[in-house]
Amino acid sequence: MRSDHLLKVDLLYVGAHPDDESGVTATFAREVLDGGAKAGIVLITRGEGGGNAIGRELGPSLGILREAEIRRSAAEYGVDLVYFLDKTDFFYTLSDKATYDVWGHEDTLGRIVRLVRLLRPDVIVTMWPGPGTHGHHQAAARLATEAFSAAADPGRFPEQIGDEFLRTWQPAKLYYNTRREGSISIPSGDISPSRFLSYAEIKSLALRNFRSQGFDRRATLPPASARAESFLLVKTLVPPSPDGLKTLLGGLEGPRDPGIVLGPPPSSEPLTIGMAPRSDIVRYRRWAEEHQVSWVAGLLPAALSIGSGMTGTLEIEVASRTPEGAAGRVRLDLPDGWTDVPLEADFEVSGQDRTTVPFTVDVPDHVAQGSYPVRLTADTSGRILEEGGVIDVLPVLDLAVAEGPMRIDGDLADWEGIGTHAITSGHIWSGSVPGGDDDCSAVFRAAYDRSNLYVAVDVRDDAVVCNIAPDDVKGHWRSDAVEICVDPSGRSDNTLTVFKAGIFPGTTAGREPRAARDADARQGVIEKTAPGMRVASRFTDYGYVIETAIPWSDMPGGAAPPAGETIGFNLVIYDGDETDAGPGANIGKARLAWSYRPSAQALPYYYGRAVIR
Repeated sequence: MRSDHLLKVDLLYVGAHPDDESGVTATFAREVLDGGAKAGIVLITRGEGGGNAIGRELGPSLGILREAEIRRSAAEYGVDLVYFLDKTDFFYTLSDKATYDVWGHEDTLGRIVRLVRLLRPDVIVTMWPGPGTHGHHQAAARLATEAFSAAADPGRFPEQIGDEFLRTWQPAKLYYNTRREGSISIPSGDISPSRFLSYAEIKSLALRNFRSQGFDRRATLPPASARAESFLLVKTLVPPSPDGLKTLLGGLEGPRDPGIVLGPPPSSEPLTIGMAPRSDIVRYRRWAEEHQVSWVAGLLPAALSIGSGMTGTLEIEVASRTPEGAAGRVRLDLPDGWTDVPLEADFEVSGQDRTTVPFTVDVPDHVAQGSYPVRLTADTSGRILEEGGVIDVLPVLDLAVAEGPMRIDGDLADWEGIGTHAITSGHIWSGSVPGGDDDCSAVFRAAYDRSNLYVAVDVRDDAVVCNIAPDDVKGHWRSDAVEICVDPSGRSDNTLTVFKAGIFPGTTAGREPRAARDADARQGVIEKTAPGMRVASRFTDYGYVIETAIPWSDMPGGAAPPAGETIGFNLVIYDGDETDAGPGANIGKARLAWSYRPSAQALPYYYGRAVIR
């Protein structure tokens, strides 16, 4: 058999870690087992940075375990070609920038291009590339998108052609595995004629192999549901398949046309307005424009974070698409009760250029945390343009000055007079707390002096579980724990410049607390990564108390912020109620937080605000 016949595939999945392909498993089973297709999987890492629900292996050893899991899983649906790019799987981040800093953009892209040229897939499937998801997933999807075109360009990675004798290759279609608007759904509840099982059952059999990630706990047999898998076609050289054709491989027989454009037609408006987005969305939109998937990027709204009772600057961006330019007036309509009159200002923009108009936004102190829509309007020569945006209002606290060094002993008597802040069961952002506040909730206090940040947390929990061994202090989300997140600058884009520590109230050895930093620039037990940090716990009739002193010298910046500054701060409560759980088992049931947006622990711009008084 010739080498190019041995490796040729119809379908190629590109992801970041083993189990990322779980969203396409039933569809790949359909195409491979019963459609006669050949498929391959490319993963950028071996998943060695993840948790381990079945053993103590970590780092490279965990990566070897997870490689075995993915190979066993893929074999269930007929896939025997699984490749790894050997990039590092590091901590959980929602930052594309941090991911590229570790992986290296060009080297990783070159490795994917090599495999596309070798495997010559007709269809590439990858993840959703936009902000708000795991940074590794964002990068994997963006790199796969770039490889779709780069593999066909002899000017990209020419050494593969000259030195390795590879040929360029142009896939026909690129799909994102997502349920966003415009996607097709491929059912999983019908029966595979070759296996006499539903595709959902084949999927569960495959995913149960990911035991180190706890998939065997939720990939049940029979499956709890037969959920359809969804795919958004974002690039194609063949006409899109009819809506009723539920296959990724349809239409490949026709002629290739590189001029096919998907998505809505580009706007014909000579002038556009919009809210200037956060830096991660700015990077994403620039990338999407460069790689001709701007219509996908447009599905993400722009947003601005401002603390309740605080002031922020919202910028309206006005862009001219014609040589003439324009002038007019823009208006910002805020939510009811925020201001008596709309905010207005004049603008002037040159032809084929853009300008920004800043508005100072005062959020009233009675506004609760949440997302609030705003309306942007531009009037130029009687022509009216409208667009929307979002202001994310965050909770705010005054960081009290400690009256002398606080005793870290689990007794909160010396906290008297320092204001409390509630984390109710309604502050949930993941999972469920069916028992309300008695099931899980907390009250906390925070104070500081020039040496330390002090935090005291009184947790109400109807079933306190301490199933973490003293020599397994990591992954605080696996059990009952408290996480403290501090951004001393108040301006961090990702967690590489913040301090994050998870604290267990006890371990399998007894009621002594243990803590470890996680997903910041210094990970591991605090004895090594934050040697000045002190932690105490006390168990109560209704839950437990955590008390800690964190030296400013152990945080980014190395010194207490000056009075008047505002820092980022968040406190997350993790709850798991399985009192008979084995040591190290992941029993995470619910996650609550003071600033309780999804993944708020990983996005510093969602941290609450603490004002240094």
